[in-house]
Amino acid sequence: MKRIFITIYILLLIGFATILFGVGPIMEKIFEDESHKADQELAKGTFYLIAEKLTGLDEEGQKKEIKRLQPHFGYPVGLYKIDGFEIEEKYQDDLQNGVIVWEDKKHIAAQRLPDSDLVITMGGPFPGDSLSSRSTVIFLVLFFLFLMGPALLWTFFVNRDIRKIEKAAGRFSSGDHSSRVKVSRISPMTLIAAAFNTMAEKSQNLLTSQKELGNSVSHEIRTPLSRIKFSLQMLQDSESPGFQDNQYISRIGKDVEEIESLVDEMLTYARFDREPDTIESLPKNEMIFWLKTIIYSEEKAFTDKRIRFNTHPLTERFVMRFEPIYLGWAVRNLVRNAFKYATSHVEVTFEAGSEICAIHVDDDGQGIPAGAGDKIFEPFFRLDGSRNKSSGGYGLGLAIAKRIAEWHKGSISVDKSPFRGARFTLYLPVTS
Repeated sequence: MKRIFITIYILLLIGFATILFGVGPIMEKIFEDESHKADQELAKGTFYLIAEKLTGLDEEGQKKEIKRLQPHFGYPVGLYKIDGFEIEEKYQDDLQNGVIVWEDKKHIAAQRLPDSDLVITMGGPFPGDSLSSRSTVIFLVLFFLFLMGPALLWTFFVNRDIRKIEKAAGRFSSGDHSSRVKVSRISPMTLIAAAFNTMAEKSQNLLTSQKELGNSVSHEIRTPLSRIKFSLQMLQDSESPGFQDNQYISRIGKDVEEIESLVDEMLTYARFDREPDTIESLPKNEMIFWLKTIIYSEEKAFTDKRIRFNTHPLTERFVMRFEPIYLGWAVRNLVRNAFKYATSHVEVTFEAGSEICAIHVDDDGQGIPAGAGDKIFEPFFRLDGSRNKSSGGYGLGLAIAKRIAEWHKGSISVDKSPFRGARFTLYLPVTS
């Protein structure tokens, strides 16, 4: 807290000193001419009245008149010979020509009396016009004490919020991943607290996801490992190699491939834990041409069912930013999933708005059971409960598609298809 206070206090001192000794004189210099003109206008009437009183009087009479007028002024009024009157050289010509001049150093305004060699002056050094050394010291002490108040107040609130962030970080590192920081909206630490909360939220989601993924993987991998152990045991117990042994070896190979496939999907799923720096950093692609390429390749793999692609003619040359390989993985997964559950045909539709575009994948299958809409995007969730990976898969496909959508700052949802099946929709922000 002491370090924060000293830093803030020094910054305040530097700021006020800059204004007082730097900006002030500069502004005074800039507006000096305007200030002098205003002073001249203010003094013009007074000089005229004094000159009127002195006109027609001899030198002695003029002195008496000045003396008579003096009590009516709150500042000195004088009458001097122009030859003996000391003034800055730059004002001498104006003074000779009868122009009112203002000399800052002496704090006086002066004007030549018409048709004479005399100068009327008003102003001059006042008692107490400049501060004594003692007054200056008192002023500076009070000034420094005044600055300490705001500095202490600022330090208190900043230090309090820093302690909150420090304690929340300590709780988070100790295992309380729900720890968050609450500060006032007007606090100077609001942005830092918000950044910490965002980091904590993402870290908590990542840790939760990894924990669930680890638990699910351990369950998924246990089955092929058990089969491998069984096959190895049977091979060890076999007295002579034969056809049965080859079956066990073949089964071990398939189980190993199954584990490799599971690991590949896990790595793909984990790849999208980290978001891209910005969507603007992704390459530009023609969406319709890219979609048609994917649909055509998938159509050849599912010859027993029809697929149709719909789009508006105005979107034919639609260009936006996305990662074609990653997004292609997601779209292919949705199309394959639709083919898997469709009765006769699949339909892909592209719609584009000013801010969001949508890729709809519809099928005419049985649809998604009520209440399963959110669960199907969870890792290792399978609607049919199948343990046969060739038909049921690992349940990672839709989870990966969701991560790819979120990686692109988009989203994915499931609804009822116009054909009574399921409609999966991939929403993406339009960045052209």
